[in-house]
Amino acid sequence: MGETPEVSPEDALQVAQRAMNRCSDLEDEVEKLREENGDLADRVTALELRYQDLEETKSYDDLDRDGRVGRVREHAFQRATNGHGKATLDYNDVMWSVFDGEPSADYCYKLMRLAADAPGFEYRDPAGKGKQLAVDADEARTGAAFSSANKTDSEGVI
Repeated sequence: MGETPEVSPEDALQVAQRAMNRCSDLEDEVEKLREENGDLADRVTALELRYQDLEETKSYDDLDRDGRVGRVREHAFQRATNGHGKATLDYNDVMWSVFDGEPSADYCYKLMRLAADAPGFEYRDPAGKGKQLAVDADEARTGAAFSSANKTDSEGVI
């Protein structure tokens, strides 16, 4: 049988430490990729929610839920940017200004709650005022969907 090479404890320790360092480096790379892809996935989702089916030619019935949520966000954001940077919508605004009377009041509230799940948007129920979707345009711009990096010259926002 062949001779087994003699390995000093120090050499074995160095090999083990190099292997552990390499594993740690690989774990860091994997985590970085997860973060980058997670951020990318979040940005794509936000953009899809905002732009999916926002064409003015699509009717309320032709929009899916995400398209309807995107249209609510877009309307609220435009109202805020056309005003003083902040705006609120109630169910009447969603029902009539956004969708020309199509959805029920309950569904308007649901769309408002879903629209609030983005930076700069908040669903609230202040005492005596009724439920509303509030938007702060500056804060909304920190999210992917309304980022200034997504603006075009002709439209103001892509």
